[in-house]
Amino acid sequence: MKTPLKLIAQNSEDITVVSALLQDMTVRIGDIVWLASEHRFAFIGNRFRWEKKRMFRRPRGERVRTAVHFSGVKAARLTGFDLKESDRVLALLHIEMQEQDSACHLQLMFAEGALIQIEADTIDAVVTDISESWQAINRPSHD
Repeated sequence: MKTPLKLIAQNSEDITVVSALLQDMTVRIGDIVWLASEHRFAFIGNRFRWEKKRMFRRPRGERVRTAVHFSGVKAARLTGFDLKESDRVLALLHIEMQEQDSACHLQLMFAEGALIQIEADTIDAVVTDISESWQAINRPSHD
């Protein structure tokens, strides 16, 4: 694997970087897991490699399988989708973080109004590429 991404996020600046790198990641609902008893929330998806410059061989860009893991999670709320819709695919738009009342609140906003809200004592997130990259079908665009 050529230079896989591996990041640890522990504050709001880190989350801003993670949000930019995960923008337009596609996530199959069946690849999302909330392990309440272990205080973990995780998902795997196909990340568009925004950090890679467009190359002649792959002008539409590349995607790579990426795992995202949050530890220390006290609560997770899902809006606009159900974990039973395992084959439905969500497109991640943005991640926001706010600190209040000695807790961290993350919002993972997806297209079509889907939302994941995570509450944790502190931010402890890990983002890791877990596959080789492949040519994207198309380059994401935004209106």
